[in-house]
Amino acid sequence: MRTINLIGLDEKIYYDKCLNGLQIYVWVNEKINTFKGALVFKGGAENTEFYLDGKKRSVPNGTAHFLEHIMCKNNDGSSLLGKFNELNSYSNAATYPDKTIYEFVGTSNLYQNISLLLKSTENKRFIKKYFEAERGPILEEARMRKDDANRVFYYTLNNSLFHNYPNRITGLGTLKDIKSIKIEDLKLFYQAFYHPKNSILIITGNVDPIKVIDYVKKIQNKLPITNYNKPKLKRFTEPNEVVLKFKEIKANIEVPKITVAVKISCKSLPKKNIITILNIFQLVLLSNFGSTSLLKEELLEKKLIINIGVSAELEREFIILKVSAKTKKPLEVKKIFEEKIQNLEIKEQDIFRKIKSEIANLVLSFEDPDYVNDYLAYMLVKYHKIIKNEKTILENITLKDVEEVMNLTKPLNYTTLIMYPLKKSDN
Repeated sequence: MRTINLIGLDEKIYYDKCLNGLQIYVWVNEKINTFKGALVFKGGAENTEFYLDGKKRSVPNGTAHFLEHIMCKNNDGSSLLGKFNELNSYSNAATYPDKTIYEFVGTSNLYQNISLLLKSTENKRFIKKYFEAERGPILEEARMRKDDANRVFYYTLNNSLFHNYPNRITGLGTLKDIKSIKIEDLKLFYQAFYHPKNSILIITGNVDPIKVIDYVKKIQNKLPITNYNKPKLKRFTEPNEVVLKFKEIKANIEVPKITVAVKISCKSLPKKNIITILNIFQLVLLSNFGSTSLLKEELLEKKLIINIGVSAELEREFIILKVSAKTKKPLEVKKIFEEKIQNLEIKEQDIFRKIKSEIANLVLSFEDPDYVNDYLAYMLVKYHKIIKNEKTILENITLKDVEEVMNLTKPLNYTTLIMYPLKKSDN
């Protein structure tokens, strides 16, 4: 076992690895009563095309999500979640673009929960009648989510930003996709991505790290060690330009929503740590659009917006900056946002105030085992490591760094999406 110290945060992550390749990460907070466990497989909704054993393979969209449903069933077709309930724990599963997570939250029976979680994914049996029985609920889920405003907005925005990236396509799959999925597709995906060497166990909360790691290694090291040929994922080429500059859509919402999204190629940026660059963009967005910005105060005073939010995200070889708001006057806000996004101000006082605020948020976030668990899963899948010095990265950002990054990104390439409420005549 080794200890990963998070510099400047007075936090430790305990790490070890089983003989079969399963990685274990444990974070401890003795001041709380709860714990969370998550088993993370590095394969998700977007991994529909890959090379395995030298052969090109593909599965329909929605396969990873269908498999998630089957994995939450016992071999007799009953719900696995019920067994966690018997341990007085809450359990759930979720399919993301690049990973699938199975998790539990509880206050007692930690080791029984861990054992159940790990055994539930070992040597999975795929039984035809239970597979077919699950197709109906998944189709119904897809029908219900088809008109979900947030999902419609997300995928419409991605279709306006990206020409080729798979995040343009719903990870749940269309009704046609779901109907086309065969049991062999699930077996192939399971073979490709559900192996101890492609998985991570994360335990956070009021736990004993030595006992947890010893327990996991004891039960995992008894298992036979099997070969794993890691799939080679399809690489996508993506133009720097957005697909559409502007799009308007309608959905079942009460107040119009607007997002201006900027697409920045990582190749155009200075040779700095990607976490540094993401933080710089976040700081600039917060300074110009955040809760204490003059622009937000002005827009609220004029009753042009109800709320506003910003984000800086890494999407493969691009950084995406988003400014979003709910507003009853979206076209007026569109003009203001687009003008501002092309003329972002860099004020030293604002930047360093935001740095202090972001550091405070980072420190406070390590009070929540649920957040820390999700944070570790995100880092380990997105960056293949834990970022040990995020606080130091923030502290070391200079005005010169900010100016260097921003000067290399002008003019900004963006798309704007407005979602309007449906009218009665639209139904």
